[in-house]
Amino acid sequence: MTIPFDTAKLDRLMAEADLGLVLAHTRHNVRYLTGGYYYHFHANSTRMGRSQYLAFVGIPRSRARDAFYVGRAEERGQMEAESLWIPGRIEAVRGTVTAAESAVKALRRLGFTSGRIGVEMPFLPADAWLALRAALPKVELVDATPLLNELRAVKSDEELAILRTVYAGVAGSIQAAFRGSRPGETTRDIARRVEREMAERDISFLFALVCAGPGFLRAPSSATWEPGQVLHIDAGGTRRDYIADICRMGCIGEPGPLAKELHAACLEVQAASRAVIRAGVPCRDVVQAGEAAARGYRFGRYARFVVHSIGMVSYEEPEFSPDSPRTLEQGMVLSVETDFLVPETGHVKIEDAVIVGGTGCEGLGDIGREWQVIPAP
Repeated sequence: MTIPFDTAKLDRLMAEADLGLVLAHTRHNVRYLTGGYYYHFHANSTRMGRSQYLAFVGIPRSRARDAFYVGRAEERGQMEAESLWIPGRIEAVRGTVTAAESAVKALRRLGFTSGRIGVEMPFLPADAWLALRAALPKVELVDATPLLNELRAVKSDEELAILRTVYAGVAGSIQAAFRGSRPGETTRDIARRVEREMAERDISFLFALVCAGPGFLRAPSSATWEPGQVLHIDAGGTRRDYIADICRMGCIGEPGPLAKELHAACLEVQAASRAVIRAGVPCRDVVQAGEAAARGYRFGRYARFVVHSIGMVSYEEPEFSPDSPRTLEQGMVLSVETDFLVPETGHVKIEDAVIVGGTGCEGLGDIGREWQVIPAP
């Protein structure tokens, strides 16, 4: 029985939070703790009748092999086919309250009728929360969301392999969508093309923010992309719930001088921030390097620089701010964004991701960073 996460790290985090057990239920944390498993029938929608599907993974501190999974009877075949590592499997009737009641049975069986149990507070349905509290009056339910975020902060080699493939796929989808677009198409049509290209690459579509200059509307709409205008596609997709988020620039005909200058500045700012990214560097140094580089241009007042971690969740640990003292660790994945919002040109943006290494960083999905030029009619 191979446990797919760092049990020593989880035990340490639980000890620091004084938790006897973690009870996770969000899709990304169920996938993470099970090593990729999630009931396929509800992978895209949990609503059913008057309630919704709710699974639980319970892991006691220092007793990972006593973990339990609460799911539906219909999942048996999939669990066997995917060799779910968790030995304790409890079946619940459809619904949030019945799932919580089944989790209570498992908790009592393991002796957890008092003490502190961590749950994912921002995401737990209110009726399930009430059912847990009523059945376990001596248990203190506390928020374990930060703990689980921290558990996922450093990616394993297997996770990094998945992220490499999904970033390559999303970058290729954006590039193909530019090449397939024509003058006069709506940003809504272009967004749909991105979605189709992701499907061709076995990537689940999340979003496509498409902005045709000189305006700043990024919601897909009836706005059209016309000759001489710049356009950015900022798109996200997933594979096994690992997220890729990339932005690239295109133009119908050759971009104008200012547009070229803005795009070159984006790449230079990205390079300046990448130059400082490596294990041991404080998060604040990355923010300060990017912001300083972006402000150095004559159009610096239009700049926006953002860096955030990414994995199964966008903006997970670590958090970045100009005064964050936390240092980067090898295996963390960062999304780096540089924008210039110039009224006469539009929204010029490049967004990439990197893997933090011991002496530098590795770019993910770095294709298509140059201008994607569509022939003018």
